[in-house]
Order: sequence, then C-alpha cells, then structure tokens
Amino acid sequence: MPASEKPVPNLTPQISTSAERRLSKLQQEFNQKTEQIELLKKEISTRRESINLAQKRIEKELRPIIELQLEKRVELANLLDQAFSLPIFSIREKLKISALIENITFDLISNYERRDMIELHDRYAEYTYAERTTFTAEEDLDETIVDDEPIIEDDFDDLDDFERIQAQLDREREQREQEKQNRQKSRKTKAQLAKEAQAKTELSNISKASRRVYTELAKQLHPDKERDETKRAWKEEAMKRVTQAYHYDDFFELLRLQMEFMQEQGQPLDSLQDEQLQYYVKILTDQLDELKAEFQALATGHDAGFYTRFCGSPKQMDQKFKSAKEDLTRELDQLKQNVRTLQDDPQMIKVILK
Repeated sequence: MPASEKPVPNLTPQISTSAERRLSKLQQEFNQKTEQIELLKKEISTRRESINLAQKRIEKELRPIIELQLEKRVELANLLDQAFSLPIFSIREKLKISALIENITFDLISNYERRDMIELHDRYAEYTYAERTTFTAEEDLDETIVDDEPIIEDDFDDLDDFERIQAQLDREREQREQEKQNRQKSRKTKAQLAKEAQAKTELSNISKASRRVYTELAKQLHPDKERDETKRAWKEEAMKRVTQAYHYDDFFELLRLQMEFMQEQGQPLDSLQDEQLQYYVKILTDQLDELKAEFQALATGHDAGFYTRFCGSPKQMDQKFKSAKEDLTRELDQLKQNVRTLQDDPQMIKVILK
C-alpha cells in the first residue's frame, strides 16, 4: 500500500541528550533518518491530497464545460455529414470533410466513449473503428517488444485552438495507459528481477520489524491490565493507533509510538542499546528508500504532468483552474459560433477547410 495512505505522524521520534553529552554517530543517523522519513511522508501526502482535490475540482468545475464542448463537436460532425453530399464541394474538399469527420468521431469514441458516433465514423473512414482499434493494439505490442518506452508523437499543430488543451489531456491519459500496458507486457531482465527480489526482502524486513515492535507495544499497552482510568483511556487510544500502524506495515509510525510510550513511562530514549539502534536504522533506511521511490514515481510518473497543470498550493491551484476554465469557455464559445455559422450557411465549410 502506498506510504501516502498510511497514518502520517505528528511527532518525529528523536533521541535527545543533555548539553554535557553529545549524540553518538549512530544516534545522529537515527535522528536524520526519522526526520527524512517524516518530511517525505508529509510531501507525499500533500502531493496526493492536491491531486485528489484537483481531480474533484475537474469533475465539478471543468467537466461540465467539457461535456458542452463534446455535444457541440457531435453537432459539428453531424453538420459536416449533412453538408457532404451538397454539390457545392469539390472532390478534394469532400476528402477533407471526410477526414475531418473521421478525426472528430474517432476522438469522441475512443476518448469519451461516445459509441453513438461509431456508425458515422465508419461511414467515412477507410477502416472501421473496430479495425482501427485492433491495428492500434497490434502496433502497441510491436513497439513494446522493440522499445520499452515507445514515443507518442504530438500532432497538436493539426488541431484547431479549441481542441488543443483537451488533446493534451487526452495524450496524457494515453501515456498513462501505455505505461500500464508496457509494465504488463515487457519482459523482465535479470537485473529487474534481482531489484524486485531485493525490494521484497526489504519489505519483509520492515514487516518483521513491525511485528516485533507491535508485539512489544501490545503487551505494554494492553488496557485490560490497567486499573487507573486515565491511563486506561490513554492506552486504549494508543492501542488503536498501534494496530492501525501495524495494519499498514508502517514501521516508522510504530517506532514513533514506541518512543512516545517510552517517554510516557519516563524512559530516556538515549538508553537504547547500540545493537537495537543499529537494527532500527537499517529498517528505517529500507523504509526511507521505499518512500523515495514512491515520491520519485509521483514527481516523474504519469501524474507529474497532471500535477504541473492543475496542482500546487491553494493559490496556485485557484489560478490554474481559473485559467483552464477561461480557456475551455473560450473554446466552447468558438465551437458554438462554428456550429451556428454552419447551420446558417454550409458554404462556410470551405472557409474552415482552408
């Protein structure tokens, strides 16, 4: 389970010491690891929360405008279809109209599930929609075998202004799907298998360490053995948090809870033996590597473009959504104008084709 879905601690387990006695190198490393882990947890959590919020805002603020755009594109395709048989167009112009209808309908079907446009698409396309999707799947498979990361070419220069932003969003979605297919189809090398085995071992180490700390805490925090009502209530709440952390296999959170319990019991954290501390540092290092990999995937993976386009601080997000709404609204107005123009005078198609 991604670390971002695990409970995020509100305190960092740290070893402190008196002014007369300095921390050992191992104690300093322990403190450094826990600080790094907490920082990464917060960064991952913040980024994921921003992505989730942006996705909700897209559905609420942008999706209605996009849906209106889609309906106008459907109208545009139907108007082009109605005008195709008119004698005012040359053979060359009819070929262009045919290609335009094919492109609009294919996009509507493949990216927006407008299957009601399949019949219109197939009427003008050299290959039916079913045939095109079959060819595309075969080509993707060939590209996967030759190259693990096939390049999806940009063709935005051939699009009208009102289609460019949506095309970019569509391309990002295609890239995400392509990456998913590549992961499923690509052959794993020995190095990849070794890396996966190492990661599996590290996760196993974290699980074993988590189980050990959980068992110790469960014994110490068992509320049924506590007669003092105040302490009993504290132990009940602490036990819930311990169980949650163990469920998510979050060694860092379990360790933080153990440190909190030691402080509650008046035990100094610098009393940890070097052997135990060294073991903790090793497990924390494994968990830190796991978090770094998760953050790297967020920063450079398929969500990176989405984050850049729509996410950030609340102020940045507001500005980005304001700009996106203005662009989409402007494109919708242009679409409406195009539809009205063609309804009034089909000959204006000649202007569009030029």
